Amino acid sequence: MNVLLLALDTLRADHLSCYGYSKKTSPNIDKLASKGVLFERCYAPDIPTQPAYTTIYTSRYGLEHGIVSHGAEEQTLPRDFKIFTELLQNAGFTTVAVDNLAVMKPWFKRGYEYYICPPKPLQFLTADEVNDRAIRWLKFYRDKQPFFMFLHYWDPHTPYTPPKEYMKLFYEGDEKDPRKAPSMEPFKKSPFYHLMKRWMLELLPEVTDIKYISSLYDSEIRYLDDRLGELFDTLDDLELLDETLIVIMADHGESLTEHGIFFDHHGVYENTIHVPLILYSEEILPKGIKVPHFVEHVDIAPTILEAVGLEIPEWMRGRSLFKVVKGKAPSRRFVVCGECTYEARRAIVMDEWKLIKTYGGDLYNRPRIELYNLRRDPQEGKNVAEEFPEVVNELELQMVRWIESILGEKPDPIRVQLGRYLPGHQWLKRALESEGIPWEKWFERQRYI
Repeated sequence: MNVLLLALDTLRADHLSCYGYSKKTSPNIDKLASKGVLFERCYAPDIPTQPAYTTIYTSRYGLEHGIVSHGAEEQTLPRDFKIFTELLQNAGFTTVAVDNLAVMKPWFKRGYEYYICPPKPLQFLTADEVNDRAIRWLKFYRDKQPFFMFLHYWDPHTPYTPPKEYMKLFYEGDEKDPRKAPSMEPFKKSPFYHLMKRWMLELLPEVTDIKYISSLYDSEIRYLDDRLGELFDTLDDLELLDETLIVIMADHGESLTEHGIFFDHHGVYENTIHVPLILYSEEILPKGIKVPHFVEHVDIAPTILEAVGLEIPEWMRGRSLFKVVKGKAPSRRFVVCGECTYEARRAIVMDEWKLIKTYGGDLYNRPRIELYNLRRDPQEGKNVAEEFPEVVNELELQMVRWIESILGEKPDPIRVQLGRYLPGHQWLKRALESEGIPWEKWFERQRYI
């Protein structure tokens, strides 16, 4: 059994057709999902990129491995935290990645016999460039079975710059119509506009309609989906498709203006922490199944290990999803997700309720506690914390107990990171001051420790 792990960076679940999106963004992913298993409620317990992939590779939460911020230079993964690719390599698998995450942190290339790092700056690596290297490897080294291949696609991460033929795929009208200029004002008043100003001025000149920028995110998804179609066809042509487990996942989602967050992936709202997860195997999985239970990033590594017949180490926090699919594992009652780059927040998500707690670094002057009824308000538009104090108390207690059960006597890494300057604030500060805007004008640091 071969394994192909496809990481589609910054892909929110609700913008895929197979997850109910009205626009046809993902026909090839949809086709694979219709023949495999789609998990309706997969969550990213640690965001953004570096925390998410560290959790995926170790099957342990950020509370344990300590990587809770994006770009914090002082953070490193201890050597005694094993990476599941090391287990595969030790078991005789040929391990290969087309990826550039190791540019960010060195542990992302551990366990790989072949680590192909294209010479492009991080998110500017295109799906065509990933496919070119992946397909060449498959054609030349297909005899090196069994193999584990990890492909990291940066589309649809910002900047949303799909090929020209995709630019207007999901947009009608004139994106430079001056009458639409008011739609851009909230974005321009956001500090993130200054981080993205080069992209806005050079790649999207004179754009006046904020909806056009959001549509480019969908165009990026469709472009990526077409490249995945080429990859699946190659596997079929090489007679590898039927003997390969394919896992499609995302590290986190994206905010496309929701909650006043523009084209970034912070905030523990559903559009950022609810991510797609799809499994396909002709040999060992049922076809056309949708699983409604909570699953998490920590479940990916144990699932891969069971699929190839390896023992799941006791230190892994996740569980094999084969047991979930077969109904032999109890459903999780809740999941806990956290972030600590621009803000320090955690969320606990249950079937009906979701509570968000801010620890510090708030950029938006939001309440310390937010409570949403996801059944009645799936868009998280109305904070009902004051109306349901008993629910707030119950969920906060559940979250505190869960955190304590993981941490033991160790310090909470989010609180430790708050004692420093949050990495995202450093980037924002530099961007604002380069425009002659005092940092203090935008942000007076808040702490809820």
